[in-house]
Amino acid sequence: VKDLVIGYDEPLTRPVSFSIERNQKIAIKGVNGLGKSTLLNTLLRNIKPLSGEIEHGQFLQIGFFKQEEESSSTQVLDEFWNEFPGLTNAEARAALARCGLTNDHITSQMRVLSGGENAKVRLAKIMNREINFLVLDEPTNHLDIEAKDELKRAIKEFQGTVLMVSHEPDFYMDIATEVWNVEDWTTKII
Repeated sequence: VKDLVIGYDEPLTRPVSFSIERNQKIAIKGVNGLGKSTLLNTLLRNIKPLSGEIEHGQFLQIGFFKQEEESSSTQVLDEFWNEFPGLTNAEARAALARCGLTNDHITSQMRVLSGGENAKVRLAKIMNREINFLVLDEPTNHLDIEAKDELKRAIKEFQGTVLMVSHEPDFYMDIATEVWNVEDWTTKII
């Protein structure tokens, strides 16, 4: 990333340059409204930068956990199978169970799940993809203690690069190899 400025109508940051290397685990912190989610979406090319350059590695395979996602009326098991049709019933159920989902959750519609249960389904989908760059936008929102512990374990074991936005230093401090504070980059008065 070279001389990147993010924002929509107005710049949220001064020009920043950095590199993300293989196997780094980077936590992004800062008060709300300074562009943490905008930064992630810009780096993933979902939003155009106001200026600057972003270059992705040739073999980058991204798994992106959004802060919020629209829920459907699809049953959880079918939602998972739609993405992984080659799995058997037992394999799909086991993958969902590893993320703390019970049979009651698995047979429910996505839209009736709590925020934490919905997040567990989305995490299960990401954890079953072939990825080498995991991008997490406030993944601990709505998660209970057990789910946070399981997510932390999975991130530690993940053999790839992690970029995560979090407001919970207790969650990321023993995972992160680097911590970026967007307050250091902002054009806003804090």
